[in-house]
Amino acid sequence: MNRLISFRGGLASFFPSFIPAFFFLACLSGALFIGADTHAADLAPRALSLEEAATLALRRQPQLLAQQAAVAALVEAAPAAGQLPDPKLRVGLLSLPVDTFNFDQEAMTQASIGISQLIPGGDKRRLATVRVEREAAQGDQALAAIAQRISRDARLAWLDVYSPSAAEALVGKVEAEYQRQVEWSEVAYKTNKISQDETLALRGMLESTRDRLAELARQRNHALVGLARWVGSEARRPLDTLPTAAPPAPLSELLEKLGRHPELTALNEAVAVAQSEVAQAREAYKPDWSVDLSYGLRGGNRADLVSFVVGVDLPVFTANRQDKRLASRLAGVERAEQTRLDRYQSLKAELEAAYADWQSADSRIAHYAREILPLAGRRVESALAAYGGDRANYSRVLEARRAETEARLQLLAQQVARAKALAQIRYFSAL
Repeated sequence: MNRLISFRGGLASFFPSFIPAFFFLACLSGALFIGADTHAADLAPRALSLEEAATLALRRQPQLLAQQAAVAALVEAAPAAGQLPDPKLRVGLLSLPVDTFNFDQEAMTQASIGISQLIPGGDKRRLATVRVEREAAQGDQALAAIAQRISRDARLAWLDVYSPSAAEALVGKVEAEYQRQVEWSEVAYKTNKISQDETLALRGMLESTRDRLAELARQRNHALVGLARWVGSEARRPLDTLPTAAPPAPLSELLEKLGRHPELTALNEAVAVAQSEVAQAREAYKPDWSVDLSYGLRGGNRADLVSFVVGVDLPVFTANRQDKRLASRLAGVERAEQTRLDRYQSLKAELEAAYADWQSADSRIAHYAREILPLAGRRVESALAAYGGDRANYSRVLEARRAETEARLQLLAQQVARAKALAQIRYFSAL
């Protein structure tokens, strides 16, 4: 009895010291596990969203850098285009007798130094500056168009990766279900519950599903190469979910703003460049001038000489020079205007087609959500109820689930089609 009491006393003295230590160790272990999970979550790659892909594509993009350099070159060249030509310095000996080479023998002999300057006539210098400035403005608008095109292409590349990736997840569920049924069918066949034909049919569906997964993986890997073209190594990150974008503005409003698209404004500047070349061709009828000043040093105590000469071009044969050049520049204006009109009609047709694609995909998505998917879900429920009541075999359930998966795959295809159409519309409507 005394030993029992002493044992109880020992327990009473043991637990008060053991319990706090136990809880301390448990809390410490939990904190370590939580910290490890948090650290692992921090190290996990962040999902790549559609808009982030478009933003990343614009960073250090060679196309943009090349166009920026081209614009900078034109901006720097504009002031130089309107400057006077460099003057010319002339140094020489004039009328030196070759029999004696004596500098003092002849009165005409002299050492001459002179400077000459060409002065373009009319408004040629200003027009030359205007032409280069127009080219710079055209390059600047082309830069904006390239940036929009890169953003659009990056979004389309992201969607090309997203489509097979999301389809893989849906088909993977069907593959896992077929795998379980194949394993069950092998046992059921050995116990004579099902026939060999049913077992082989299940295995055939499993292998067909695996082949479909392999094709989706090929499409995904192929699309990843296209996405890496724009975002580099960031393409290896997992993709975020497909964003829900707001519907576009009415088509009439988009068409009204289409004329301000950077591609068309760049072509407007191309027309302005061609018109400035016409102005330069008209100004070519005005003659250029030259001024020549020289100093002649003579020997034999003779007086030095100063010469001043003014020269002027005589544009008297204009039929085969200035007239032809002007006709050529006028044809260039016509070409630039027709190119702009053709591109406007092309962009208008592409915008209308993209808008029609968006309307069709949006309508079909609503139909799938309202009719097709609920019907497919009720078919699965009906098949499960029939199987549970021994009124049908499990293949009926599998077929119902396969049909539901196919409906979800079609819905996914329409969601991607709508997103691609919105990416195109955004390209045409962004100003």
